[in-house]
Amino acid sequence: MNSVGKGGVRPPSWSEFLLEAAEKIAPARRKIVREIKALIKSDDYLTAAEVIRNEIKQENFTNLVKARFHTPDFKAAPIHKTLFNLDLRIAITPNFDSIYETAAGERGAGALTTKIYHDDDIADCLRRHERVLIKSHGTISSPNKLIFTRTDYAKARNANSQFYELLDALLRTHTFIFVGCGVNDPDIRSLLENYRYRHPYGQSHYFVTASKNFCQEVKNVLCESLKINFIEYQPTKDHINLSKELEILRELVELERIELSKSQSW
Repeated sequence: MNSVGKGGVRPPSWSEFLLEAAEKIAPARRKIVREIKALIKSDDYLTAAEVIRNEIKQENFTNLVKARFHTPDFKAAPIHKTLFNLDLRIAITPNFDSIYETAAGERGAGALTTKIYHDDDIADCLRRHERVLIKSHGTISSPNKLIFTRTDYAKARNANSQFYELLDALLRTHTFIFVGCGVNDPDIRSLLENYRYRHPYGQSHYFVTASKNFCQEVKNVLCESLKINFIEYQPTKDHINLSKELEILRELVELERIELSKSQSW
């Protein structure tokens, strides 16, 4: 949501997008809109999206997704450039826009290989010496294969089980830092729960969140059940403190790389 597109427009939040989409439902079906708004208020975006898509039909829903997330031609914000400049060899995003790729494109052609959850050569790309972006919920350029609703998640887990096996392997062999996503994402929650109980002595992963999002008691439960450590930043409306903290992380990463090059202990 830090990105800006044509006319100064920014990407909508999930709740904003779904509320707009709900208004496309025929007037004779206004009663269902109240139910949808109740689902959105309770953060059940997956069910709300599915009801909306069923009501306004697939084609209209897809056109609205493209109009809000693709047509404005969003440019990468400083935070996307900072994330890319961390120089991660593997990045995974549930976002289906192309903003992160835009940041990578500023480094020139070949800076990043982008793979989609249904591609059959992801494992091969990970074994090659290249930087890979995995789009775990699809891409806006193939809107009919987006994972957007509760049924989409269920279908993807069954039709693309080898992809989820690959994510599980990455969780066991790499340290993840989650930025800009919620612990209620079904894929993330399922994978972390599986990791926590299959590998109770494995290393914890890291979850970046605003300090006001969870009370200490809830954080304790999430840390234990998902095997994560929280990294918190002071919240503001534009999340500028997150950008500042990530820039400090980038500087620390650069210093560590210099030390590694001296010691050659990689």
